[in-house]
Amino acid sequence: MAQILSSFRQSLRRYREAEAGSMSLEAMLIAPFLLVMLMFCYMFFGAFEAKARANKANYTISDYLSRQTDAIDATFLDGLADVYRFLNNQGDIDMRTSAIQYTVDTDGNGSHKLIWSYATGDYLALTDETLATVEQRVPILADGEEVLLIETVRPWTAPFSVLGIDPNFEFLDIVATKPRFATQVPFDDGTSDTTSESTSDTTTDESTLTPTYDWQYY
Repeated sequence: MAQILSSFRQSLRRYREAEAGSMSLEAMLIAPFLLVMLMFCYMFFGAFEAKARANKANYTISDYLSRQTDAIDATFLDGLADVYRFLNNQGDIDMRTSAIQYTVDTDGNGSHKLIWSYATGDYLALTDETLATVEQRVPILADGEEVLLIETVRPWTAPFSVLGIDPNFEFLDIVATKPRFATQVPFDDGTSDTTSESTSDTTTDESTLTPTYDWQYY
């Protein structure tokens, strides 16, 4: 048994110290691995860049919206969606903007109230029934305080698939911003007084709200 182990160790030592080989054969073995890793790195950093751009674009439109002191309407929000498309160089996006208020009743129980909501793309406007789906995204607010919640989704497709990874991605960003220069940013749906706190259920036929885009996306 000792002789077998000794022979095995010698064989391993000779293999470790051997310097003979074929460069072309070794290149054939390692080239596929290097190619796959390069493709994976390219896809990863491409996705990272697209996600970062989508996030910054959301913060840009959120900041602009929070600075409004006059009532906004569907045309204004469609224009913000255009800005988001332009910043992402992507025409196929979804965006939903909602105003949510926090109120405390006489018993000291706090709850969120939907003031208005407007959506473009595949998003649907929030309702009182679906408000709970985003409540965990709303920051801590004082009684009567209002916040703007902007949700965006932009698709991104990698130029190739690596290791069976689906090349189609969707990047979701949710940004909550408080109005900067007013207590609220009212929404004019064309049917009510914008100075009142009315919930704007913009689940109307969005075909009448579809804007015509002048930009081209490459």
